[in-house]
Amino acid sequence: MKLKIFVFVLASLMLFLPLFASCDSGDAKDELPGETAGNGDGSEEKQAEAGPGYDYPVLNCGGEDFTILNSSNTWAFYYAIVHEAMTGDILDDAIYGRNRQIEDMFNVNIKEISAEVSGEVTSKLRTAVQSGDDLYDAVFLPVNSVGTMMSQSMLHDLNAIPGLQLENDWWNQSIRADSAIGGSKRLYFAFSDIDIFSLQCSWCIFVNEDMIQNLGLEKPYGTVKGGKWTYDEFYKYMKAGALLNGDESFKWRADGQAVYGYTSFASGTRALLNASGERLVEIGEGGIPGITVEGERFLSVCGKLAEILGTKAEGGYEDANDYGTPYHFEAMFENSRAFMMGGELKAANSIRAMEGVFGILPMPKYDEIQSRYCTALTVWAPALVVPATNGDIERAGTIMDAMAYLSAKEVTPVFFNSTVSQKQLRNEESIEMLQIIKDSLFFDIGNAYGWTNNMADPIVAALNTGKGDNISSTIEKQLEKTQSNIDAMMDLIGN
Repeated sequence: MKLKIFVFVLASLMLFLPLFASCDSGDAKDELPGETAGNGDGSEEKQAEAGPGYDYPVLNCGGEDFTILNSSNTWAFYYAIVHEAMTGDILDDAIYGRNRQIEDMFNVNIKEISAEVSGEVTSKLRTAVQSGDDLYDAVFLPVNSVGTMMSQSMLHDLNAIPGLQLENDWWNQSIRADSAIGGSKRLYFAFSDIDIFSLQCSWCIFVNEDMIQNLGLEKPYGTVKGGKWTYDEFYKYMKAGALLNGDESFKWRADGQAVYGYTSFASGTRALLNASGERLVEIGEGGIPGITVEGERFLSVCGKLAEILGTKAEGGYEDANDYGTPYHFEAMFENSRAFMMGGELKAANSIRAMEGVFGILPMPKYDEIQSRYCTALTVWAPALVVPATNGDIERAGTIMDAMAYLSAKEVTPVFFNSTVSQKQLRNEESIEMLQIIKDSLFFDIGNAYGWTNNMADPIVAALNTGKGDNISSTIEKQLEKTQSNIDAMMDLIGN
């Protein structure tokens, strides 16, 4: 009981920004974080819409293990789902408290099996399912492995699992809507806040605030909130940040002084393309995937990206991905050799020793007409799946749904408000940006399922070097193969 009180107080104390505000409905239901609204004098407050309440089901697991397979990939991601004891780190302790609540409520022991790299998760799951072994109740599987596994009947359809309330806000709704497939709307993976790793796979733009001030530019946070953070605005900042600083050219030198407007690598270019809202494949009528790259807008997006990224000679864009050296996008940004950086949210961990002040922005929209920002997830982001060998899917659904709810309520606020704002990002505006990023997660389902790799890879490679002239011919050459990939998987899983 003391632990539960501690976790509740801990989470409540962290909710001091308008991202979240806890509410107590006064009945038996638990509530998601929401906001309060009043008339300004404090005399009348009422709860704003905070999402549905949560009725915890009755479940007694008899003290048995509930085993989760997860990656312990150490590329600066926070990956732990289970902590055996409190560590004093506020995020660790929030996760520990979440799990203890679940364990006490359902008389279960949550156990995490770690694989050293994400590929090992896939191989361990495949081995278990092929052997018919019910070793794992749930798995956080790299989403680019889901297509192969589902086509080999190794995963349960999550929509058929009792207890999983996938339609509720503690599950990512935009990705859910984009990923249901076939006439029966089968769904084989889902994203929530259970695993912080997946949220850290969000692509975003890091910006050096000291340089913004020195260049006499306005901070772009208001531009973002006004829906005006577009390719053109991004390009304007990128060009302003490219400075020779006495060097003869923008050719990279580790001991040079030149500052580049923007640095990333090919995956960042893919994220910029996705930020336009363009997908290579979308799920259409009847849950049938369709190729969507032949429209005029897609080609216009590619043309604009090629213009932006074809600025190496002028110091606009520097593709730098030599890990462990100064010629790596994270090192360049941390050492103030780049004004902006495209990276996953986890990069905030890698650059936390940076002396200057930095902020975070969503990936830019193509133009102001675009209805929303679109934040791409890395294609090997871990997604929840349930192995076909799981013999008690209702137990799995009940436990994972409650974990997702508690994570949204008690873990994510701590991650945002403490781990990010106090230790990594340096200003309150970035916290507002984080909420925009989280609310705008976007997925190219063709990329995740591997249908479009043959088409996407050459397109991204061309754009990454500032070449957009042959995009149409690349699409034309790869259309038949891409459609064949889609048809083959649809034939395997049925409709």
